[in-house]
Amino acid sequence: MGSISDNQNELVDLSRIHQKKVREFVRAFGLHSETGFQAMGPVCHEQHTTDFYREHCKTFLIKRNINEVWGIYKTINPKEAWRGGMVSFGLQYSRKKNAVTYQEDPYEGMESGQVIILNLKLLGGIFNMAVAHEITEVNDATKSFRLCYVQGGASKGSQYISLQRTPEDFTEVTHHTYYKGSSFFRDIILYPIFHSIAITEFHGNIAAMR
Repeated sequence: MGSISDNQNELVDLSRIHQKKVREFVRAFGLHSETGFQAMGPVCHEQHTTDFYREHCKTFLIKRNINEVWGIYKTINPKEAWRGGMVSFGLQYSRKKNAVTYQEDPYEGMESGQVIILNLKLLGGIFNMAVAHEITEVNDATKSFRLCYVQGGASKGSQYISLQRTPEDFTEVTHHTYYKGSSFFRDIILYPIFHSIAITEFHGNIAAMR
């Protein structure tokens, strides 16, 4: 885990980031220091602004008890959670701890204030891009959490992930996204396709954990 040095105020070690686009993202937004992450605040969907957003909703059935599944969501290492043919984990910054977590680091659990930067490999790797979102809510009582996009990214909005127990004592996971970007083509055509692939990989990794 990396933290700010009293001498040089360096926060991110680029040599520990595996993806080129994530390294470029860090450079472009000045995330070498704490002030860079402070400037990159979340741009969340709020209920009174729903009419200005597009929606995407997908449900997943995990054939395990809800308490067990919720525990996995809260404790799975981001490297394992965001791992698939399209998505890979770059790094995570904790606002509460003012520290960075890399792929090789242990994970202390999900909490609000964690900024996660991912690499998306699109069209079979022809095109790559980095995206960032922040965990802004974690609710143990309702077994739900919220991810928000961050300032400077291609999209604004929130992703709401909630768990419900089924009559068979399985877990139904609902991933409800409100989003908007600057490109009509991207929002209507590209976003739903790639977003669906990304979240399917994410929740599939949760279901596969033992």
